[in-house]
Amino acid sequence: MPKPEELVSDWKRSVVDDVIADRTDDLARFALHAARILAYPDLDVNDALRKVDDMGRQAAESAKKKLATPRRPTQVIEHINSYLFETQKFRPNTDDYYNPLNSYLNVVMERKTGIPITLCILYMRVAGALDFQLLPINFPSHFLLKHVMEGGNGEIVIDPFNGGRIMDDYALKALLERSYPGRQISLTRAFVEKTTASQAVIRLLNNLKGSYYESQDMDKYELANEMVLAIDQYNPDAIRDRGIVLLKKGLSDEAASALNMYLEVDPEAEDADDVLDIIRQIRSGTYGKK
Repeated sequence: MPKPEELVSDWKRSVVDDVIADRTDDLARFALHAARILAYPDLDVNDALRKVDDMGRQAAESAKKKLATPRRPTQVIEHINSYLFETQKFRPNTDDYYNPLNSYLNVVMERKTGIPITLCILYMRVAGALDFQLLPINFPSHFLLKHVMEGGNGEIVIDPFNGGRIMDDYALKALLERSYPGRQISLTRAFVEKTTASQAVIRLLNNLKGSYYESQDMDKYELANEMVLAIDQYNPDAIRDRGIVLLKKGLSDEAASALNMYLEVDPEAEDADDVLDIIRQIRSGTYGKK
């Protein structure tokens, strides 16, 4: 069994440079490497990626037969929707949403069910085979995609988690209200800006961190957190979470250093007072003592 630091080195060698270079067209490969490193050490990433690309070729071949040229964007979207959600029978996993299996793209392919981000990654890859460019959107609580019309004349937002539904402003506003219940949040174009590959992969890893924390699999939680920091060494949440992990391990001095760094990176953090109190308790030797 490789040591955690060896797995992080593997992650850096395999994907980190391409993630930082903003290769959003390669999100499927990044997701598969994340699954391999975190849970499926024998996974052949190239073979798994070929299976995804085979689906893309099938969708492209049927599009040639069914769609006249020039193709309207809505026709292409309808075709992809029909292929993925009717022919291939992919579906959202609403019954077991927080299961980490929903974040492993190889398992999503096998079970044909996933969460917004993994279904978006799959949808993007298939769309690419049809020369239909889609961009990832880091929408609050619900990953989305968009297609920018030729010449920049408008855009179409798509929700693969809901069968590839085209999202107008009313649908986006409703989704935003579900993400921020009880708060008045205005829908601005910033919410549907293209996200970076780094932000997308970190979001995938954060989903897994949440699942691991829920099941108290702290080894995988720590590994996923270090994979985030390999992409963004100044990610505030990951720095804080490193400190919490170190504290749980009894490494008080190292934990205090990480938590101090968190406050330096994000001095206005909502939990800044709580974190500062933990640091004081560590320094005074009273942390964990009643």
